[in-house]
Amino acid sequence: MVFSRTLRHSLFALLCAASVFLTACQTDAITGKSTLNLYSYDDEKRLGDEAVQPILAELGGLYPDPVIQDYVTMVGKKVEAAGRSRLRKDAGFPDWDFKFYVVNTSMLNAFALPGGHVFVTRGILLRMKDESELAGLLGHEVTHVFARHSVERMSEVTLMIIPVALLASIEETQGVAVVGMVAVQLLTLKYGRDDETEADHNGMRFAVRAGYHPDGIINVMRMLNEYTDEHGGGGPEFLSTHPDPGNRVDYLTRQMRKEYPDADTGGYLRNGPEYDAALVDIRACQPAYVLADQGDAAMGEGFKAFEQGGEAAALPHYRKALGLYQQAVNKVNRHAILHVNVAQAQYYLKDYEASERAILEALNLEPGGFWPNFMGGLTAIKRNDHGVAAARFENALRLIPESPVGMFYLAVSYDRLGRAGDAVTYYRKAWDTFGGEGDLAEAARQRLIELGQPDPKTQGR
Repeated sequence: MVFSRTLRHSLFALLCAASVFLTACQTDAITGKSTLNLYSYDDEKRLGDEAVQPILAELGGLYPDPVIQDYVTMVGKKVEAAGRSRLRKDAGFPDWDFKFYVVNTSMLNAFALPGGHVFVTRGILLRMKDESELAGLLGHEVTHVFARHSVERMSEVTLMIIPVALLASIEETQGVAVVGMVAVQLLTLKYGRDDETEADHNGMRFAVRAGYHPDGIINVMRMLNEYTDEHGGGGPEFLSTHPDPGNRVDYLTRQMRKEYPDADTGGYLRNGPEYDAALVDIRACQPAYVLADQGDAAMGEGFKAFEQGGEAAALPHYRKALGLYQQAVNKVNRHAILHVNVAQAQYYLKDYEASERAILEALNLEPGGFWPNFMGGLTAIKRNDHGVAAARFENALRLIPESPVGMFYLAVSYDRLGRAGDAVTYYRKAWDTFGGEGDLAEAARQRLIELGQPDPKTQGR
C-alpha cells in the first residue's frame, strides 16, 4: 500500500493522536449523531484530492465526451445543493466544490471519495433509464460524502491501513502498482449496512428536494438486482463496496409511500428524453467497448498463460487481444484509451514500432493523459529512445507522482541517458515507494549499489 509523503505524515499524526485520545467524536452533518472520526475536514479533503488522478487512471480515465460530463455535473450539482440545504449547521460542514466524473469503464459502479469527488461509470449509465435514476444514484453518493462515511470507516481501521508490504511481483502495466495503492484502498473501501441505509434513504430525499421522482433510486436498486440475477448471482461492482443492508427495494418503497404519498401526482421529474440525449455518444461507442472488454479478457488470459507456460503459451492470447482491440479502434478511432490498448498488445507481442504508432495516435488525442504517456514510456524504452521515454514518464508522474512503476522506469530512462544523479533519485524513490518489496524494488536496489550508492536495504538500521 503506497502513501504520498503528505498522507504518510497525516497518518502518523493521526496515530499519535489515537494513542492519546481513545475516541474523536464529531457530528454527522445529516443526522446530528456523534460519530468516531480521527480525520479533520482538511485531512479528508487532502486524502480525496490526492486519490482522484490515480483512480481515474485505474478506471480508464474520463469518458471523452464533454456532453455527458457536463450533464452528470449539472444533475449532481442540483442534488448536492438540495442535500446541502438539509445539513445541520452545527456540524460545520465545509463549502467544498463537489466534482463529478464519468469514468470510462464498463463496470457497473458509482462511488465517492472524501472531499466531494463523485464518480459514475460508463457501464452504470448505460443500464439506467432516466435522469431521476441518475439523481437518485448521485444522491446516494453525495450522502456518503456529507455523512463522511469513508473516513469513518478508515478511522475504525486506522492501524490496519498502515503500509506493511506490496505485491511480491508486479507486471509492468498492472494497475494497482502503476497508480499507487492508497487510491485502490479508497476505491474498495466497504461501507457498513447502516451507512448504506442512510445513503439510500437520504439519496431519495435529496433527489426529491432537487425535483426528481422519488422512485429513481428504487429503480437503480431494482436494476442492480436484475443484473445480479442475469449473471447467476454475480453482483455488479457497486454491490461489492456498497453491501446490501437488506431488501433495499422494499425498504425504499415503504419510505417513498410514507414520505411522498403524492409521488405519482406531484409533478416530479423523470426527464427520460434529456437522459437519452446526453447518452447519445456513449451508446454509439458501446460496440467498440464490447470488443475492447473482450480484448482485455484475452490479455488477461495471456498473462495467466505466460505464468504457466511462458511466452509461447501467451502469444496466441496476445494476438487475439490485438485483433479485438484493432476492431474496436476501427469502430471508434477518436478515443485515446482504445489506441493505448492496441499499443499494449503490440508491446507484449514485441512489435515496438507498431506499438509506437498506436501510442502516437493516443497522444495526439490525449497528450496529457496518464496511460498514453505511461505506456508510451515503456514502448520508447524498448525502442532505445530514452529521451522520449523520460519525457513521457515525467508527464505521467505529473498526474500521479506516487506511481512506483513510473518512478522506476523514469529512473531507467535517466540512467540510460547518462543522468546518473537523476537516476539515483528516482531509483531510491521507487525503492521507498515499493516498500522494498517486489522485483522492481530489487532491481532498483541492485542498480543503486552498482552506481556506488549505499544499499537501501541496510540504510536506517
